[in-house]
Amino acid sequence: MRKLPLRLASAAVALALTGAACGSDDADDAASTATTLAPAATKSVPSSTTGAATLRAGLTGLLTEHVYLAALATGSALRGDTKGFDAYAAALNGPTNSNTADITAAVTSAYGADVGKAFDGLWRSNGHIPAFVAYTQAIAANDKAAADKAVADLLAYAKTFGTTLNSVNSNLPAAAVEEGVKMHITTLKTVVDAQKAGDQTKVYTSLREAYGHMGTFAGTLAGATVTKFPQAFSGTADAKAATLRAGLTSLLREHVLLASSATGAALGGRMPQFEAAAAALNGPTNSNTADIVAAITSIYGAEVGKAFDGLWRSNGHIPAFVAYTQALAANDKTAADKAVADLLAYAKTFGTTMNSVNSNLPAAAVEDAIKMHVTTLKAVVDAQKAGDATKTATSLREAVKHMSDTADVLADATVKKYPEKF
Repeated sequence: MRKLPLRLASAAVALALTGAACGSDDADDAASTATTLAPAATKSVPSSTTGAATLRAGLTGLLTEHVYLAALATGSALRGDTKGFDAYAAALNGPTNSNTADITAAVTSAYGADVGKAFDGLWRSNGHIPAFVAYTQAIAANDKAAADKAVADLLAYAKTFGTTLNSVNSNLPAAAVEEGVKMHITTLKTVVDAQKAGDQTKVYTSLREAYGHMGTFAGTLAGATVTKFPQAFSGTADAKAATLRAGLTSLLREHVLLASSATGAALGGRMPQFEAAAAALNGPTNSNTADIVAAITSIYGAEVGKAFDGLWRSNGHIPAFVAYTQALAANDKTAADKAVADLLAYAKTFGTTMNSVNSNLPAAAVEDAIKMHVTTLKAVVDAQKAGDATKTATSLREAVKHMSDTADVLADATVKKYPEKF
């Protein structure tokens, strides 16, 4: 059971493509479909823009972000970075402009104000995020009794969460939801334990597993919600096109999250963390890049996949972000300017290349999307260099959100090019 979510994002995409079974604006994506129907899909014309697909992609983005922000907060706490902890905790669970606020807004839009208010209280209850904080504090102090109590509180919360969700949607069996939350607890606890042990390689392999699990959970919640409110959502959440969009959403957002972890570690002089994050981001195997390439290959074929791998890994992309970070660290404006120029040149090449393999992707529009990726991630790195933890966290959420938009466009264009695969 632990291995299933480890590469969920790429697996979900690959399955969809090969014909097998499978604030932030993310809340708007997930929630707006409750009151505004997306264009209806038919059996003969598959679509990744149905209401159900939009809901699933939105929940995927929000729930995976929940895991990553939590891990950033616990990691900051364990290395004594109080400002970082406060900033990520606010981005995770603040009263407004936070991941929790966005999740609550999505639930409210689908289920109504009363359920939304109750959900907000449940999600913010002491047995959930505060219990993870308590666990982190306990292992930092080597207090086994306090750590055991925090875990017990988390497991009790899992049971309450399952019972509560079942009470508002019978399509969500209480025991199954409880097991899903327990897996969330187990996988995220593994991340925190690895952070405490200073095992950065395990931190990132465990984080990718925890992140992937929440993508699975998002699909379950979306499917049950669509089943309960079929009049509010066109399409189905488990359609192949919806699975493609959710998978690309997870992968492309993870790309930004891992990149920012690598740059933050580099600027902080934490080289073991930088190397582990960089490997998780762009390693030859078992990495975000490898998973994205596998997804592209499964749709467009081995030849295009190989070319895409070379393009994605080319010096104008991830290495250029590394070069920019190194230039900032050295206060070398000339080198920093060159790195930005390389990134912008890459954006143009990327746009032209994607258009050459899929005419539904206009070269100029793709170029602009990559430029926005460069701009938003550069803002994160600049904030990291300035030591502005609050701006780092808020800029990170913006950069990650942009990749949801990019995933939506890529999924739509791909389904239009290969409707027979969806």
